[in-house]
Amino acid sequence: MTYWKESFLIGVPQIDAQHRQLFKAMDNLMEACMQGKGRTEIEKTLDFALKYTVEHFRDEEKIQAAHAYPGLNAHKKLHADFTVTVTDLAKEFNKSGPSVALTGKLNKSLVDWVITHVSTEDKKVGEHIKKVTKG
Repeated sequence: MTYWKESFLIGVPQIDAQHRQLFKAMDNLMEACMQGKGRTEIEKTLDFALKYTVEHFRDEEKIQAAHAYPGLNAHKKLHADFTVTVTDLAKEFNKSGPSVALTGKLNKSLVDWVITHVSTEDKKVGEHIKKVTKG
């Protein structure tokens, strides 16, 4: 199963490349789950997600600021909220270890949030950047 679709491209090469990496991590976790190996993949996915939220969100927010994106503060809040979600999942993993329930939560949190965020909020960013760089 692959979550990535070309329709997720927002037209900012650096952001699009980072999004592809995240979708690949989600694909890897889903594939591992279908093979009954989700518990072993969960730590790897959580480690990636923790680093990704710091690096990608920082990069994306810098690009938004450089292009005077009017929704930057609201976008930062969405990023901060999702970072808390990922951090909470990592804490749960560190406390209780891998479990089917945690794997399900991680899958749902990542997939639902990322697809919704990229296809709505990040698309707005891409449209804004296209508009201001053409003028």
